[in-house]
Amino acid sequence: MTTIWAFVPVALVFGIVPGPDAALALRSSLAHGARHGVIVALGAATGSLAWGIAAAAGVATFVTQVPAAFEILRWAGALYLAYLGVQTIISAGTWAAPAGTEQKTMTVPISKAFWTGLLADLLNPKMGVFYLAVLPQFIPKDGPVFAWSMALMTIEFIIAVVCLSLYAALASSARRMLTHGKITAWMERILGGVLLGFGARVAIG
Repeated sequence: MTTIWAFVPVALVFGIVPGPDAALALRSSLAHGARHGVIVALGAATGSLAWGIAAAAGVATFVTQVPAAFEILRWAGALYLAYLGVQTIISAGTWAAPAGTEQKTMTVPISKAFWTGLLADLLNPKMGVFYLAVLPQFIPKDGPVFAWSMALMTIEFIIAVVCLSLYAALASSARRMLTHGKITAWMERILGGVLLGFGARVAIG
């Protein structure tokens, strides 16, 4: 239990510090509502969980130690974030209704929100590097590596979903208050620029 409690602050910091996942949760919740933001959060946390399992099983070691595999994933992740950023900028404010009319209803499939979050994490090999570096520090000596990894990743999964869902709730509150005016479009454009920035950072390495 001491080891588990020692891991909680690390998982909290990882969940709270804004990154691509938070930007995606904010973007989806602002454009499509809180439900989409929470589903994006669930998809992103599932992607993180997959990397944690890969790290425990040794798959992440292969990806991070084989330059070609690492580079393919890295560039795919960078391009995907860039695509989402451009898409966000282009469609910014399309959900906001003109003054005196009702807010538009978005018909984006909820499954798309999950896949958006999932792919953003799966295509980021740095997640594998992170878990390879962090998880071993919290696994007791001579303890079952896979079992401990799953226990720690379950904690990380729960914390990630909660933290990202809070980001989504924050954006949803802003959405309700800012259903009219150009400020809504600019908020989305800023988030699109943030995603482009994250994409560039992944590409640079």
